[in-house]
Amino acid sequence: MTNKQEKMICNTFGISKLMPFQKKVIADLSDGSDVLGLARTSEGKSICFLSMITLHPNGLLIGILPTVALMRDLVQRCEDSKIRAGCLYSGNAENTNVIERLAHGKLQALFVAPERLNDPHLWKAIQKNKVHTVVVDEVHCLTEWSNEFRPMYRNIGKFIKDLSNSPVVAAFSATVMQEDIPYITNSLHMKNPIIHIGKLKRSNLSLKKAFVKNDAVRYAKVRKAIQKYDSKGKIVIYCTRVCDVEDMRDFLIEDCDISASAIALCHSRLSDRAKQEARFRSGEAHIMIATSAFGMGVNISDIRLIIVSQLPFSVASFYQMAGRAGRDGKRAKALLLWNDADFQMNLDIISDTDDRAAEAVNELYAICESADDLHDAVIGCFAKGGV
Repeated sequence: MTNKQEKMICNTFGISKLMPFQKKVIADLSDGSDVLGLARTSEGKSICFLSMITLHPNGLLIGILPTVALMRDLVQRCEDSKIRAGCLYSGNAENTNVIERLAHGKLQALFVAPERLNDPHLWKAIQKNKVHTVVVDEVHCLTEWSNEFRPMYRNIGKFIKDLSNSPVVAAFSATVMQEDIPYITNSLHMKNPIIHIGKLKRSNLSLKKAFVKNDAVRYAKVRKAIQKYDSKGKIVIYCTRVCDVEDMRDFLIEDCDISASAIALCHSRLSDRAKQEARFRSGEAHIMIATSAFGMGVNISDIRLIIVSQLPFSVASFYQMAGRAGRDGKRAKALLLWNDADFQMNLDIISDTDDRAAEAVNELYAICESADDLHDAVIGCFAKGGV
């Protein structure tokens, strides 16, 4: 990447300079190398792949993402930078128009969920473009969701392989386990990929764990944490099951004197999920109680406290939850509450899945049982430099 190209990228996206991680990734992508980029939220991973549009203004970048929120956000960023972009998702009134624009070569970027990749109309429209880059963002979803849930993640590699131009492949995440790298690169048919690992630990985020011998102690810890952070900003409480979310809401209203209007909920069974998220984003509700369904692609800067009230299913899942706090760079905390009953419940829930799921549950349980600093132990599980 030349100085002229770097200046052009900075001008396009309204930034003063590229960060070291961004420079390295963009340089390799512009040289035609496949890249797996791993770094914390603040390292600017999206600029790494959006820059390829600036360097190839007459071609097409395809971004594969897990959520509508991420797609919309990227389309908005593109449009703000005078880049012609569109996205496809269920219920989008613009879907037909987007495919038509794509078929006539009028898009520079297209963002889709993996489930869209087998649409023959989309494939036909893509064939009329020169695809220079395929991006798989939040690539850790490939390892979490590639079996029974969202099986189309398994087909991303075939989609890439079938593209005629042999585009560069770029994959990004903040949380990829060391042992998952070969699976990811092989699944996506990446050719001699270069692994770039930026900073993973966030100095403004405090991670703490607490053993709770029963639910009475668990709720007491939740009450104490909320009382401490209630006036400091937004709070998210994660629960494992929908029934746990509802029980936590009842506890806050009945035992903590928190108004129902101050609480938003998020789980897979809600019919007004978007409205609930909007209430939390605007500050109308300052406490969100949710399953892991909340957060992917939701970038809310002023979350000061995350309470993970039950043991999650993996280290990566926990760090994804924790990482939603303090995105404005100010001090924030994530508190993990756990006990043996949580561990056993998780093992029961995943009893019919593969051995990797059980290993992931055991890994987080072992970290909780150890005397090690939680943040250091979690970061130590992720991919490190020199891979």
